[in-house]
Amino acid sequence: MQMLQNSFKSAIVGAAVICLSAGVARESKADAASCPSPIPFGLTTALTGNLALLGTQARNGVEFAVDEINANGGIAGKKLALTTEDTGASSTDALNAMNRILEGKPLIIFGSMISPHIFAQTEGVTKSETPFLVGATNAKVTAQGSKWLFRTHVHDGQLADLIPEYLVKSLGKTKPGIMAVADDYGLGASRGIQAALAKLNATPAAVTSYAPSDKDMSAQLLEIKDKGADSLILFGRPADVTLVIKQMNDLGIKLTTIGNASMVAQTTLTNLSAAEANGGYAIGGMIPQTSPDTKILDWAKRVQEKYKVPADNFTVSYYDTVYMLKSIIEKVGCDKPAIRDALAATKSWKGMLIDYQADAQGDLAHTLGIYRNKGKTPELTGPIRENGF
Repeated sequence: MQMLQNSFKSAIVGAAVICLSAGVARESKADAASCPSPIPFGLTTALTGNLALLGTQARNGVEFAVDEINANGGIAGKKLALTTEDTGASSTDALNAMNRILEGKPLIIFGSMISPHIFAQTEGVTKSETPFLVGATNAKVTAQGSKWLFRTHVHDGQLADLIPEYLVKSLGKTKPGIMAVADDYGLGASRGIQAALAKLNATPAAVTSYAPSDKDMSAQLLEIKDKGADSLILFGRPADVTLVIKQMNDLGIKLTTIGNASMVAQTTLTNLSAAEANGGYAIGGMIPQTSPDTKILDWAKRVQEKYKVPADNFTVSYYDTVYMLKSIIEKVGCDKPAIRDALAATKSWKGMLIDYQADAQGDLAHTLGIYRNKGKTPELTGPIRENGF
């Protein structure tokens, strides 16, 4: 675990990406000038159903960036045309949505952060030989063997290593209960957490899960309490994490709780009291509201004013991804293999809050944040890097 307290301020310089449309070299413009007009982008994400709280963040990040770029003249004078299809909550609907996007022959496709949807879509996108940029967090998403798929958000494999390490080494807890949503997202994380705890010679007191549609998690919480857990590792999405925390409070269960970014997401905190939220820890993607940079805070304010939903770590990731692609298209034009190769060669591309660097599997995000809620306000304890980066 590599804490980056001293270098964090320098990383903030990446905020300069916001609202900037810097001029590019003449030869870069010549490449981009060969692009179609408008330049077609596609996006599939959940805008309805029980995953819409998450899915709209992908739409908000991509759309906000596209609108900014278009307002500043596009890419070499070419506007971006974004087509968005709603996946709903099912993988079948996600596949159908992707087929509709593919019919439009986009230059770039953005997929959501919903891992089962990305697993369903990857084969078709790979066959189309279209760069596919996703935020899906199951560690195995980039292990599917597709050279066209890239992830620009941190993933559960990183969290599964770093959360237990921080819990044991920094918080001194060695007997956690584990609770995760019972789908590819949560169960994959749970398995990784158990493996990481074993390496730390720590044994979970109980390992539990709940269905994505469950509304009562009291049985799992009581099992964790009764088995003598000294803490709780919670992996879920904002809506169900909210329910778990509320039910812990109702049951009078007081445990140090740490989880993924849902623990500190604005969509979670909005539905909790200050007492319920207070003291919860999270490790995850970078949250803009915790930044000391006024430009980033202003960006977050403008996003919320437009969409009436607070920007989160996913909004930042998708926003950065559009600007990363803009910089690539300005250099290599609209040749799909060239865009793919440029993504794979990405080194130290400065985003809003982190630098992006491609690894061999197509993962570009390797810096995470450690957060703790002070009442309903998440505070950044510090950034943390994936081991090896």
